[in-house]
Amino acid sequence: MTTYAPPAPRVLRRPARPRPVPRRAPMDPRVRARRVAVTRVAGRRRLHRLLWVFGVLAIVAAGTGAVLSPLLDVNQVAVVGVEGAHADEVIAAAGVQPGEPLLTTDTGAVVDRIKALPWVADVSVTRQLPGTLRVEVTPRFPVAWRAIDGGGVAIFDHRGVSISTAPAPSPGLPELNATGADIRVAARVAGALSSALVPQVVSISVEDGYARLLLVSGMEVRFGDARALAAKVTATEAMLIALGPTRGSYLDVTVPYTPFLG
Repeated sequence: MTTYAPPAPRVLRRPARPRPVPRRAPMDPRVRARRVAVTRVAGRRRLHRLLWVFGVLAIVAAGTGAVLSPLLDVNQVAVVGVEGAHADEVIAAAGVQPGEPLLTTDTGAVVDRIKALPWVADVSVTRQLPGTLRVEVTPRFPVAWRAIDGGGVAIFDHRGVSISTAPAPSPGLPELNATGADIRVAARVAGALSSALVPQVVSISVEDGYARLLLVSGMEVRFGDARALAAKVTATEAMLIALGPTRGSYLDVTVPYTPFLG
């Protein structure tokens, strides 16, 4: 026999009532105006930052373009102070090729390379727009010579720096008879000689810092050490003029204010 279960009772539910949306209180006009002002200020700041970034990028781009522009390339290296072969040697030592950017040329490195030349005493390098690199050179002037092993001579400046070599001595320059540190003393004496006295000096000998000059006439001029050289040169000139053709075996100007003849 089949048994049927009774159906479950139906429960009637009432539909949910929608919740009322809370109404916002009206905003104070002053607060609203303040919020609008703050938003505008923040927008202006963002705009200013953006314009500043674009401005910097534009300046960098313009500067890079100007530096690398062919209008500012090195067109020539102008050498002042020397000419001919010496100028060519300076240009070669500078190592700057036409077409290189002028504004990025390392002038300090150019100065160092040129100063490495033994006959250069000083050098300055400047840029001249649009395309010239100006190199001003102060050369070392030869004042004496000294024989070297193997033949030939070394030419010295007034500081005792060997600035060049030659197969034969230059006319009009005295010979240095010295070694070691005495070479610098002899070169200082040679550099202090006046234009009137140089033609009369055959050689300058220095031993232990004591200098002697041999004149064309055969007279010896005893200079002593390298102090008060200008006064000693003046005393020598005055004594030679006063003596005229009468000459002793030596002239001592070790104390230039009391020279004496021997």
